[in-house]
Amino acid sequence: MSDEPGLARYEQVAESIRRAIRSGTLEPGTQLPSSRDLAKEHGVAMNTAQRAVSALRDEGWLVVRPTVGAFVADSAPEASEDLHETVAKLQHTVTELEHRLADIESAIGTTPPPAG
Repeated sequence: MSDEPGLARYEQVAESIRRAIRSGTLEPGTQLPSSRDLAKEHGVAMNTAQRAVSALRDEGWLVVRPTVGAFVADSAPEASEDLHETVAKLQHTVTELEHRLADIESAIGTTPPPAG
């Protein structure tokens, strides 16, 4: 499972599966393990694994056939940005905004409220 900070558990499971698809570990047409097996593999509850599969289906990474299972789609969705890159960009933006806010507060002579 991906251990990206700031991601919900189902998002971490989904990102782990995305990476396996991108790397070719999971090839198009490959059937994913059952939700129960995915949950065990990633150390999450079964509904968390199911939510990850649903998210990947909605994004176009997987094709789900009722009563048969989930399969890797024939092609990855277009314009899909790596989730790791997205999180890194957001963290960078937050850091920049924190610095800008500190500069503004310093310039106008205010102090931020205590944390917590």
